[in-house]
Amino acid sequence: MKLAVLCLVAVGLAIVAAGSCSVNHVSEDFVCDAEHRCASDRTCVDGFCVLIAGDAGVHDGLVFGDAAVCPSQCTSCVIGQKSCTIDCSLNGGCKQQVTCPVGWSCNVLCNAAASCERGISCVGSTSCTISCTSAQSCQNVSCGAGPCKVDCGGTGSCQGVSCGLSCACDVICHINSACDNLTCKKGCTSGLGCTSLGQDCGCQ
Repeated sequence: MKLAVLCLVAVGLAIVAAGSCSVNHVSEDFVCDAEHRCASDRTCVDGFCVLIAGDAGVHDGLVFGDAAVCPSQCTSCVIGQKSCTIDCSLNGGCKQQVTCPVGWSCNVLCNAAASCERGISCVGSTSCTISCTSAQSCQNVSCGAGPCKVDCGGTGSCQGVSCGLSCACDVICHINSACDNLTCKKGCTSGLGCTSLGQDCGCQ
């Protein structure tokens, strides 16, 4: 009887030991916070460094692979809505032409002097909202076929804006010296800028 009990105890301990070996414990090497950054192939999620490479998709509430990657032009994005923010005050500014990814809507922030002087192309976008609040911040803006709104608040902040085929193009010039060389849709000029409020100037 005692031998049988000892055998049962031994089997039980073996099962517990095996089970404990199968549990995935998170290593402290992958803990992240303000002082402990993740490696380049990982991102910090809920205090732990999680791989961003591998199969695309959402697993256990975490986003992996291509599903977690914004287009390279964007400083941030909402992938499900294909909405892209390009903030030219970040990452050393926009040293090349700003280009909204094809099929995405973009919010372009050119709020430092000459921050978007290399041009802005929204030709392939579904819509664009462009903020040009500082002196000479935006040059050579090309809108796409979707709604296009350009807000010009500084001296010479919008130098060359083409509404192109935009179904609703609004270029707002807050001061007399803000805008130069605007190409609005035919019949869609208003005061200092362009407007989508006129007849046949808005999206259907």
